[in-house]
Amino acid sequence: MNTAEPTSQRRGERRTWWRTFALLTLAGTAWMLATPLMTGPDEVFQARRAAAVARGELIGERSANSPILVDVTVPNSYLVAGEYGYCFTGQPVAGAPVGNMPAPKATCPDFGGGAKPASAQTGQYRGQPFFYALVGLPTLVDSGMAGAYLMRLIGVVATMALLASAFVSARRSQRPRLAWLALFGTVTPMTMYLSASTNPSAVEIAAALGVWASGILLARSDVEVTGREVARFGVALIVLIGARGLGPIFAVLLVVLLAAAAGRTRIVQLARRRDLWAWAAGAGAMAVASAAWLWTIQRDFPLDERPGSGLATAIDYLPFYMRQTIGVFGQNDSALPALAAWAWAATLMGIFAVGLWRCTPRWALVAVATLTGGIAISVTAEGFSLPPIGFFWQGRYAMPLLVGAYLLATCSSPRSRAEADHTGVEAPTQAAPAPVRRGDLRSLLRQPETSTAAVRAALAVFLTVHAFGFLVVARHHGARGGTPQSWWDLLVDPRWSPPLTFPVLLLVYLGALGAIAVSIGRLDAKPPPSETLGGGINSHRDDHTVDA
Repeated sequence: MNTAEPTSQRRGERRTWWRTFALLTLAGTAWMLATPLMTGPDEVFQARRAAAVARGELIGERSANSPILVDVTVPNSYLVAGEYGYCFTGQPVAGAPVGNMPAPKATCPDFGGGAKPASAQTGQYRGQPFFYALVGLPTLVDSGMAGAYLMRLIGVVATMALLASAFVSARRSQRPRLAWLALFGTVTPMTMYLSASTNPSAVEIAAALGVWASGILLARSDVEVTGREVARFGVALIVLIGARGLGPIFAVLLVVLLAAAAGRTRIVQLARRRDLWAWAAGAGAMAVASAAWLWTIQRDFPLDERPGSGLATAIDYLPFYMRQTIGVFGQNDSALPALAAWAWAATLMGIFAVGLWRCTPRWALVAVATLTGGIAISVTAEGFSLPPIGFFWQGRYAMPLLVGAYLLATCSSPRSRAEADHTGVEAPTQAAPAPVRRGDLRSLLRQPETSTAAVRAALAVFLTVHAFGFLVVARHHGARGGTPQSWWDLLVDPRWSPPLTFPVLLLVYLGALGAIAVSIGRLDAKPPPSETLGGGINSHRDDHTVDA
């Protein structure tokens, strides 16, 4: 297997990576500033643990008040942070599994309180400490707002670096525009929101996307694997294993599914690569460390068994879990309108369907199995406590598995026309696609003009829903826990206003994501060769030379 990397390819990949990373980081920073500190999902607990781990306290002492909490020593500002964050908390949205948990009362102090050590409670102590050791470092320098924002910023940078690598890998697809569109669709408003708060979930999701995007290239028999691609796969896999408690399980599932798509011959080829074995050793070491940590926590801090809610209840929750993957924010107390969430889901499923129609039967089967598995894990976790996480399930927990289905369907090699027609004979290359025939959906979908219009429509849906998500969260927090304000008051006279104001941050957020969308719309707009279905390009062509 040739591992040489042309200089032009390396330069193109670096250019794509840095541009994508800069735009994503700009978008993440905009949402980071637009969201009050300590208002993300369990962000008070997350931040307290990060501050404690950075000071060498990996777990803490069991709390006398609750079996699921521990006491840790943190700067006094992170003790007061609980009251600050609760000031913005509202009632859970309709349909949330936590609907019976009332919003806590808060005195709404300013964020601060000094660096004097204080004892505080956190419910975040069971997962691996690696993420917290990294993001907690700024609290050693500043225990106030600057340190808290820097803590968030580290999470943004880590998430966007992994996402940028995934975009570079997806660009080498034979159908780069379709692959980038699918990848853009998996980066939901919820993913962007999570990246802007202190929470390892966004890093886990981004790492999973990196494993999927680079792993698909490794699994494709028509791709010359480069050392950089192997490194992207190895880094993402190691981060996925160490990010959260379910990371090792997801890593095994992803590798098994990718191996199933690759086939025996490709696996044998990959097994000859020394660099892949080196990264596998690193992933194995992280898996051992994570397993040891999780086993120790379960032994020393056992939780009472949480009985499942039953199959019927879990299935009833599925629509809400879907909404959570797209946009249910904070403590499940603000959410996208259901119509916006369903519009996003329908658009992404349309992309999935087009990808399935164009890919080989084996890859299509693995993609469908991945999507089914992502849905099933939400049902078994909530309905039967499998896996037994000890708490109620959230839709975003299944995203590392779910997102892979869309990449498997769109990043894989397209079927040849001979395979699709079951003739066994390839059609001769044509300079232009055949004209649209009445009643022939296939000839319609193969037209570049139709494809371009569909891509633009999908991008418009995604950007519109991103704007809705940003505004929904802004309106919730702008009211500062009180009665929701009008949209006009939100823009001109909110009760809480972020640095740079909501309108400016919204423009920055949409401008950054819009620049990525423009790149997707311009990518690979030429008509597909007649010997491949849909928007694919010939497997012998160096598709990675297409400019973003």
